[in-house]
Amino acid sequence: MELRTHFHIIPQEQAPKILNLVVEIQKGDFIKYEYREEYGILEVDRVLHGPVHYPVIYCDVPRTWNKHDNDPLDAVLFTTGNLIPGSMVAGRVVGMMEMVDNGQKDHKIITVNNVDPRYDHVKSLDDLPPWRLKDMQHFFEIYKHAQTGPQSVTVGNFLGPKEAYIHILKSMEDYNEKFKLN
Repeated sequence: MELRTHFHIIPQEQAPKILNLVVEIQKGDFIKYEYREEYGILEVDRVLHGPVHYPVIYCDVPRTWNKHDNDPLDAVLFTTGNLIPGSMVAGRVVGMMEMVDNGQKDHKIITVNNVDPRYDHVKSLDDLPPWRLKDMQHFFEIYKHAQTGPQSVTVGNFLGPKEAYIHILKSMEDYNEKFKLN
């Protein structure tokens, strides 16, 4: 099988510190999109149940693989304004949020837009306003309540860039193993 979709052809030349991300969901949206690899397009997966919306831009990380949920690695992106689904952006890694979703490890890499001058100073989670992380944590703890019930998602610790780098590199190894690219 020839791997030609953006998930396979977008390089990660500056990983693990800076990742090329593909935007799946805009901040403020309540539509959950999933990338359909076989078609190379975003598909509407579901409309979130209840009065919740994404407090941050939600992205896929091409050329990574999360063996636990059988999908690419997820990242969230802080930036000024909003970005359209399907666009590519360079995200500077500043940390990671531990998360388990319906029993599957599904950590979120936390990034800031690498070309947004308003985020130039952000190098770690300590440089973000605490309420941003609290909003994100709360969203992920409750965004499936109305659909799958309480405790279907648990959020663990927020970890720094070095822990995120280790997780990213492992997901890149898992990608290479899955798609036999070594």
